Amino acid sequence: MTLPRGMKDVRGAELDGIAYVRERFERLAAIYDYEPVWPSPLELLRTLETKSGPAIRDEIYEFKDKGGREVGLRFDFTMGLTRLAAADLSAPLPAKMSSFGGVFRYDEPQKNRYRYFHQWDVEIYGRPHPAQDAELVEFTARFFESLPLPVTIRLSHRSLMESHIRETFGDDASAVPDMLRAVDKLQKRHPDDIVSEFSGYDPGKVRHILEAARTRGSPSEAEPHLDPRMRDSPAWHDITQIVDSLRGAGIRNVQVDLGVVRGLDYYTGMVFEVFGHNDDSSALAGGGRYDMLPGAFGRQMGAAGVAGGVERIVTALARPKTGGARVAVLYANDKVFGDAARLAASLRRSGTRVRLDIAGRPLKKQMGTASDCDVAVIVAPREMQRGEVIVRDMKSGTEQTARYRDVADDPRVLGRLVP
Repeated sequence: MTLPRGMKDVRGAELDGIAYVRERFERLAAIYDYEPVWPSPLELLRTLETKSGPAIRDEIYEFKDKGGREVGLRFDFTMGLTRLAAADLSAPLPAKMSSFGGVFRYDEPQKNRYRYFHQWDVEIYGRPHPAQDAELVEFTARFFESLPLPVTIRLSHRSLMESHIRETFGDDASAVPDMLRAVDKLQKRHPDDIVSEFSGYDPGKVRHILEAARTRGSPSEAEPHLDPRMRDSPAWHDITQIVDSLRGAGIRNVQVDLGVVRGLDYYTGMVFEVFGHNDDSSALAGGGRYDMLPGAFGRQMGAAGVAGGVERIVTALARPKTGGARVAVLYANDKVFGDAARLAASLRRSGTRVRLDIAGRPLKKQMGTASDCDVAVIVAPREMQRGEVIVRDMKSGTEQTARYRDVADDPRVLGRLVP
C-alpha cells in the first residue's frame, strides 16, 4: 500500500525540526500578543473561492461531503481567520491572531513542499495603519532571529508598481495584472524569456517595467532610481515610514525591492518576502496588506498578515534543532537493567530526552541504535559495584566515569562532562 501522490509521512529529524519551529513561533506570537486560533481544516468551497474565484478549484482539494455540500481542505490560514474575524463583531479591534498547522494544495509537488505541508501565520484585522505593517515585518525578523536563521526581508508596495504600469501602458486594462505576473517571474527567469512570453505588449515597455522592478536597496539607495511620480506617492512614504520604524526597533536586514509584488491578486498595499542569505531560489515567508478581503466576507476593515513554509525553514536551518540533548541509557546485561531503567526514569522526570532499549538487545546493538544521540550513559556491573556509570560523548567517542547518584539527581552533570 502506498500514499497518494504528493503526500508523505513525517518522522525523525524532520518532525523534530517542525516541533522546534513551532515552539519558537508560538512563544514569539505570545510575546507579541497574537491570539492563538485553530481555524477549521475543512471549509465550504465558496469560502475558499472568496480569494481567487472558481479557478482555485484546480489548486486545492475540493469535493462533496455526504450531505452533498461542496467543501474543500484549507490551502492557507488567511481565509479561515478572515472568515472568523469578519463574523466576530464583538471582538475588539485591531484583532491579532496566530496559527500553526498543516495545509493542503493540489499543485505539483516540489522540493521541500508536498501537497500537505505546514505553515505558521499571523494576521492583524482593523483600521489600516503603517504601524501594523511595521509590526508584521518586525515579528518576522525576530522570528528568524530566534531560530536562528539569517535572512533578508525584501519590502515593497503594490501601488508603486501598479501606478508605474498604468503610466507606462496607459488605458490598457489588462496590462496591470499581466505585468505584475511578469515582474513576479523575474526572480527565476531571464528578462528576455519574460518579454517573449508577453509578446502581445510593446517589448520596450515590458523591459521598462522589468528594469524598474530591479530597483533594490535601502530607501536612500533606491529613491534616485524611482520615477518622480513614484517618489511623490503615498505608497513610497509608507515604505520609508515602515523602514524608519524598523530601524528604530533595531531591525537592519530589511531592504526595498520593487520586484516583490506577491503573485496573488488580492494584495492592496505593503508586501514583503523573506529569503535566506545567498539563496533566492524560494521565499521562506511572505505577506502584506489585503484590505479588500474582509469585504468579501461582508465586513469592511483592514487586513494584513504574513505566513511561512515550515518545511522550507527546517531545511534551511544549518543544524535542525531537536528540542534538547538526547541521552541514551545503555546497560551491559540483564542484571543491571533495573539500575538502567531507574536512571532513565530519574532523567525523564527532570525533563531530559532519554532513549532506553526495551527489547533486551546486547550492548553492542544498543550502542549502534544510540549513534544519533548526544550522550550515552552506560550502566555496567563492575562500575555499579563502585556506584559509577560510564558517560560517553557520542560525537567524539571520549568516555569518563561519573557517580550514578549524581547523574540521577542532577542531569546537568552530563552537560559538564560532555559540553
